[in-house]
Amino acid sequence: MKQPGLESISKAAGVSSQHLCRLFRQTLNCRPMEYIIKRKIQAAKMLLAETQKTVDQIAEETGFCDSSYFCKIFKRFESITPSQFRSIEQAL
Repeated sequence: MKQPGLESISKAAGVSSQHLCRLFRQTLNCRPMEYIIKRKIQAAKMLLAETQKTVDQIAEETGFCDSSYFCKIFKRFESITPSQFRSIEQAL
């Protein structure tokens, strides 16, 4: 599944890419694509905590191109791997 890029998002919103980035920065204090990734990570965290789906299944379901990239991005934002996150959640 191909993810929308900044150009297609700004076109759909009827503003320039630069204006869209400025609006996101002012409102949410992040770039548009960073916001999308954060939302995907939130969805993945919920799936990791509440289901027994594999990391591969969760990566695909949340729109990441593959599980390797998903794990890399998850660790960048959460400082732990998806498997570590699941273990911590299950221990609570």
